[in-house]
Amino acid sequence: MTGLLELREKLRIFYGKYELYAAAGIKFMLGILVFSMINSQAGYMEQLNQLAVVLLLSLVCAFLPVNAMVVLSCGLILLHLYALSLEACAIGLGLFVLLLFLYGKFAPQNGYSVILTAVLCFFRVPQVMPVATGMLKGPSAYLSVVCGGAAYYYLRGVQENLVNFTSTEETEALAKFTAALKIFIGNKEMYLVLAAFFVTSMIVYLIRRQSINYAWRIALFVGNMAELVILMVGYILLDMTDQALWVLIGIVVSIVVSLVLEFFLYNLDYSRVERVQFEDDEYYYFVKAVPKVFVSRKDKRVKRITPKKRVTAGRRELAEELDIDEDLLD
Repeated sequence: MTGLLELREKLRIFYGKYELYAAAGIKFMLGILVFSMINSQAGYMEQLNQLAVVLLLSLVCAFLPVNAMVVLSCGLILLHLYALSLEACAIGLGLFVLLLFLYGKFAPQNGYSVILTAVLCFFRVPQVMPVATGMLKGPSAYLSVVCGGAAYYYLRGVQENLVNFTSTEETEALAKFTAALKIFIGNKEMYLVLAAFFVTSMIVYLIRRQSINYAWRIALFVGNMAELVILMVGYILLDMTDQALWVLIGIVVSIVVSLVLEFFLYNLDYSRVERVQFEDDEYYYFVKAVPKVFVSRKDKRVKRITPKKRVTAGRRELAEELDIDEDLLD
């Protein structure tokens, strides 16, 4: 345990010292992952489905706020949809404008939540996000999860219904528009997942705000169990039992990630809880103080031992000091 605590402190010191470079590197690698994922899911415009485009966009995002990655991702998706079908692009544009308005209005500081939700949906373990959001953010951050989840499910819906958008007949324009609208409005799985995420994030947020011992740990376990039950029951009602295994895998991953977050951000020593009472002119205060668990840094001190200089005295000085004749020293 001590080794893990020392590792945590070293990572904190390293990130604090090289925060600018570390943040740029993280955004660059995340950008490569996100833009590659978009091209693999919707590479309908061949000019954009290139490694050079992915690297260029990722490099731009490395030196800009994370919200730039959100906007560029939406733009890349819309260009691919435009190459596939104008109707799919139009519905996607309306959806993204609505989502970006909600995101910019209520959760503009949660760009990583938008990106990571879409990425984890792609890897089929999005159950991590509502628990992590409830542990780290406030209720408004849930909207960032909605934005990432809705964008992913719309893009996946278009991919699963390509046959509805490949017709070249002009008379099929209305049918394409209806199919694109149905992907968003009629996607019951998306509504199930977003509802489960909402309930989970609220449960985690409310429990971890309590002053009880081990509040974060209780919150993450209760939240994950609630999410598991809601998703399992929902998929059974939707006759999508093939998703049960992925739900279980996602919950396990969510528990592991949540425990890591608790260790790095909320590791408290409940064996040394202190309760303090004090008052002022208007109120009387009852305060519960729980110390954090940390390992103090070891300061290495190097003590240099310098040998004493040998002082050589002359014969005359030594004879004068001893009060004897100088010839006696021969």
